[in-house]
Amino acid sequence: MTTKKILASFLTAVAIAAYALCLAPACAAPAIEEQFPTTPDPFMGDWVGRWSEEEDIDPEIAAQVFPIGRDRYRINLVPKLDMRCPPLLVVEVERSGDSLSFKQGGISGEFRDGVCTGSRRAGGATFQMKKTERLSISLGEAPPQGAIVLYDGTNLDQWEAAEGWEILPDGTLMVTPDGKDLKSKATYKDVRMHIEFRTPLLPHARGQQRGNSGVFLQDAYEIQILDSYGLEGYYNECGALYKVAAPRVNACAPPLQWQTYDITYRAPIYDDDGTLRANPYMTVFHNGVLVHNYQEVPWRTDWKEKDRLRPPPTEPGPIRLQAHHNYIQFRNIWLFDLRDAQ
Repeated sequence: MTTKKILASFLTAVAIAAYALCLAPACAAPAIEEQFPTTPDPFMGDWVGRWSEEEDIDPEIAAQVFPIGRDRYRINLVPKLDMRCPPLLVVEVERSGDSLSFKQGGISGEFRDGVCTGSRRAGGATFQMKKTERLSISLGEAPPQGAIVLYDGTNLDQWEAAEGWEILPDGTLMVTPDGKDLKSKATYKDVRMHIEFRTPLLPHARGQQRGNSGVFLQDAYEIQILDSYGLEGYYNECGALYKVAAPRVNACAPPLQWQTYDITYRAPIYDDDGTLRANPYMTVFHNGVLVHNYQEVPWRTDWKEKDRLRPPPTEPGPIRLQAHHNYIQFRNIWLFDLRDAQ
């Protein structure tokens, strides 16, 4: 047998072994109790503080910390949260008991007992940060008078029947990995909408496998739902108009924390002769942060090109909540039909 054939046989054996391992229970998706644990992670989340030198150009300092599996965490050290700014450092470290320690680029620090203390080599400045939970200003907002309530925690009367959706004892609506998209019975064009959602904790997952769902307006235009906490905020991540426009800033909260979308949608406009006069536009606040300001949506947000190239809808369409092979939780869904206000 030649060297090439021996190498090919070895690689085939490795591939077969890897495939067998992925079929083993250890590679199965975590149980729902693991994806929505009740015990908080002592490190995951937002940290905010200041440098000791008040005369610094950027006296503030902040961090985003999240688990990436096998007791490892990613730490984004930044001058300020909810800003597109160069990070001070991005590092992956392993948990050591009750603490996380890092040292990179002349900056070192330790997270322990809800406080992070550290310093930088140049100038000897020190910093301290504390763990904080930043909640959306519209979280839990009650439907105003005149709003159409699509989900209030009691029933799915406003929705077409769909597989894989269940109402939990506390009134939370949850889609399961084998669920189908959920569509509203009523159809709409221009709307102002509020919705709250929660993504699972999936440290080992990456990209589009990490808590994927979406909110569709007029059954055609998606605002992405994904656990994109601490990531760059690309056009297919949380807060994006899917593959159309990236959010102005990644305002994603850590997984397990309830988040909000407050959406104003203006449908495509056609002239009487059927000519498209204007594409749809959207304004979106994610967790109270403006991520799209009257953003044009020049094509449908379907992932297949042939579907994206279909003309914009002419008729009202349902609100659609996407099922995408993950557990995602929803609550407090209501809207105003802006056609009624005209």
